Amino acid sequence: MTKNWKQSAVDLSVNLKELNTYSRDVPSDAVAITGYAELTSLGNTRETEEGELIGKSGTMKYEVNNFRSNIAAPTKFNAKEYFSEKELGRMSGIGAMGIVLSREAGKMAGVIGTDGKLLGNFDARRAGCTVSTGIGACTKMVDVYLKIHWKVNEKTGKLEPTDPRVGSSLVSPFAGLQLFPEELGGDIEAELGLQGWGMNSSEACATGLSSIVDAYHLIKTGKNSIVFAGGIEDTLSEHPELSIGVFSAMRGPLSARNDTPEKASRPFDKDRDGFVLASGGGVVVLERLDSAIARKATIYAVILGAEKGSDGYSSTNLNNNRVAQLILKTVELPTDEGLIYPIDAIFAHATATKSGDAAEIKALRTALGTEYLKKIPITAIKSMHGHLAGGAGAVNTISAVRAIEKGFIPPIINLDNVDEPFKDLNLIRGSALKGDFSTALVLAYGFHGKDAALLIAKYIE
Repeated sequence: MTKNWKQSAVDLSVNLKELNTYSRDVPSDAVAITGYAELTSLGNTRETEEGELIGKSGTMKYEVNNFRSNIAAPTKFNAKEYFSEKELGRMSGIGAMGIVLSREAGKMAGVIGTDGKLLGNFDARRAGCTVSTGIGACTKMVDVYLKIHWKVNEKTGKLEPTDPRVGSSLVSPFAGLQLFPEELGGDIEAELGLQGWGMNSSEACATGLSSIVDAYHLIKTGKNSIVFAGGIEDTLSEHPELSIGVFSAMRGPLSARNDTPEKASRPFDKDRDGFVLASGGGVVVLERLDSAIARKATIYAVILGAEKGSDGYSSTNLNNNRVAQLILKTVELPTDEGLIYPIDAIFAHATATKSGDAAEIKALRTALGTEYLKKIPITAIKSMHGHLAGGAGAVNTISAVRAIEKGFIPPIINLDNVDEPFKDLNLIRGSALKGDFSTALVLAYGFHGKDAALLIAKYIE
């Protein structure tokens, strides 16, 4: 006879009370953005805002092994300014960057104290982290390999083969942990004291935006009340030959405008020849709207729609119809079939590759119709920042939040000669577009069909 589990409940009420088990999940009607911080080739959050306003390029010469592309857009981040040598020995470079940005965003949101921890009046069990990385600390693997197989000759200063059994003893016991992509979020959770649901969305160049979409749904379903979300990437500080070499070998993704690096990243331009590899990232604080209102927090934006999905199509090419479906699902009104929210600005993924820019616009035309699309201002901030890979979507989101908060859409720089398929579009060129923007659509795509979309809006009481 089958045992009836419905009639076999076990009484652990004492344990539940002693462990102070928290209440059942309470879904949230709406989600707010209450803080943000970023680090790009233009600088910190303030410097990035100033650079975007005037249309500044962060790309520079970055010669590595004489590859086809010898330019990049690195950040200026020195982890030693924030952490001791002992602390840095336990975390990766992106972990250090993630902690710093999370604390900055959290202080802006009013949820992090002077000690860098979550304030005591917030339930840590309902505070989580989805900050993720697309590539991770892959350069650490090179360090491990070199220590295991090579040693430095003290007389000549050159590398010589060594016994792996001897070399392995030189590898830090924390090196293995620093390799795993989830360690970025783990570092942030440990340093800030976050105990809620956490996720690691390693989805190539869609990672940063995808993690924000994940955070939105964690709050909507009631799993978390606060989530630190975003993306961090840095493949340039150590062994940049790995990332630049890999993308160079793909014959096409990277720009080769080595003589004029500041003009290299040129989305939608007829003469675009690929993206510029960059480092950095961004973190946003998402919070239950009712919680933010109750504590009188500054609400920089609210999220109207957030979706992600897979193309199920190709490793490098967009499935236009699938992306169009994703966009429409993000912007549609929840109650009125056939109606969408108004879109005041589009922050395109736009990496400046020939096929990528064209496919993205084709998907937008399919979703929104050409007549409506032509009315919407479109920008592409990778023209200034370069491509932050896993950090790109987070930085794009922060720029969109600023458009709503401060009333300007950054320009697309280097757009000297608009390519024919885009000439009918409202591309923001030359200087920033100033005005009153109530909504903004943010898009991100990654290799092998990883797509994400986010619609944010100005908070209206």
